[in-house]
Amino acid sequence: MSPKKAPLVRFEFSETANTVQELDHIGLSDAEIIELANYRNTLGYWRADLATGHVFWSKNVFRLYGMEYTKGPVNLTIANEMVHPEDLGFILELVERAASEKSGFHFVLRLKDGQNDFKYILSCGRYRVAGDGREELYGMTEEILDRARLINIVSDPSLAD
Repeated sequence: MSPKKAPLVRFEFSETANTVQELDHIGLSDAEIIELANYRNTLGYWRADLATGHVFWSKNVFRLYGMEYTKGPVNLTIANEMVHPEDLGFILELVERAASEKSGFHFVLRLKDGQNDFKYILSCGRYRVAGDGREELYGMTEEILDRARLINIVSDPSLAD
């Protein structure tokens, strides 16, 4: 029997953003595209207010983390307990660096799935200044259900899009 291989996990700081897809030629509105994305139970959205440290999640991110939904700020202590211990330091450093350098990031990490095992999630985030001048990070999180897709994303992050 061969030794068990360590899981593939990737964290990447990114100063450049991928180009936005041109969609006018197919005749879909932004609202229709968002509606389609929201049909996927494995996809959620988040925002972090850098001044207060408050983080807000959509329902699907709470579902991915196995936490009870709330419209208020996320309990980050509980959320961080759901992250694989080997991954937590990397994600915290990545988010802190993106905030201080006003940039974006993406990562794949392991989350507890409630069955003494882990599932993989992909998250990407970007920096912005909100209309009222507050600095924020915002992004989306998605569960990776297909192991072949996971291996491709880890080896070539451009495939996450």
